[in-house]
Amino acid sequence: MKGTIIKSLSGKYNVFSEEKTIECTPKGLFRYEKIIPRVGDTVEVEDNTITKVYKRHNSLLRPNVANVDKIILLTSIVEPDLNLNLLDRMISQAEYNDIAIVLVFSKCDLAPDKYSDIISYYKNLGYPTYLTPKDYDLLAKEIEGCVCVLSGQSGVGKSTLINYYTGLNIKTDSISYALGRGKHTTRHVELLRTNGGWIADTPGFGIMELDMSEMSLSQTFREFFATKCKYKGCLHEKEPKCNVKEKVATGEFMKSRYNNYLLFLAEIRKNKKY
Repeated sequence: MKGTIIKSLSGKYNVFSEEKTIECTPKGLFRYEKIIPRVGDTVEVEDNTITKVYKRHNSLLRPNVANVDKIILLTSIVEPDLNLNLLDRMISQAEYNDIAIVLVFSKCDLAPDKYSDIISYYKNLGYPTYLTPKDYDLLAKEIEGCVCVLSGQSGVGKSTLINYYTGLNIKTDSISYALGRGKHTTRHVELLRTNGGWIADTPGFGIMELDMSEMSLSQTFREFFATKCKYKGCLHEKEPKCNVKEKVATGEFMKSRYNNYLLFLAEIRKNKKY
């Protein structure tokens, strides 16, 4: 019987198959074959045992989910404050994994006009962009028929959004003002059925390691990738007659995006394992 893993917790897996949920354990041989099932995996089940994990078309490590159609990147305007470094980091990782990106700026009712220029910039890059709470119903259409991952920093409103769509009562919490960031409310990854699709609430995080090459990073910034520079393989750093740098200087490209790109470039070089 074929199904989809919708929850993983303490070595147990909930598999959704034929409109019912079955609690399963993986077969012992997986340990020796170094196969670790993930939420989102398509699997074969026999007698409450996962006997096969089918090939994934993509896989994320953080959050730990497979076979994702869209990643909904949730960023708050206030409480916690807008974190463009984390947003650009999440966008780059999703672009690198070739997963469709949807941007959601939350808590816009608390500061309706704040960062409107920044939000418009990201929208003009071609990312479907929504403001919550006013765009909840429009955002719901993005989930139809898809496996979506909801991802973002702790405290930005992921659980609130999940509760709105599913009618559940997942615990929400205020931000920690001493730390200036949200408190963790979600402890595991789980796919929840809603709006004719699946949405995963994932544990919040504050940092992600960019596991890619320098050239791959440059291609995850849409505006950079679409710009023709004088030299093939330009990394838009110190190269002469770089059109990206010129567009940053004239204000056509957002300076914070470029500065984050340079920080990510330095980080990738520092973390090189060869």
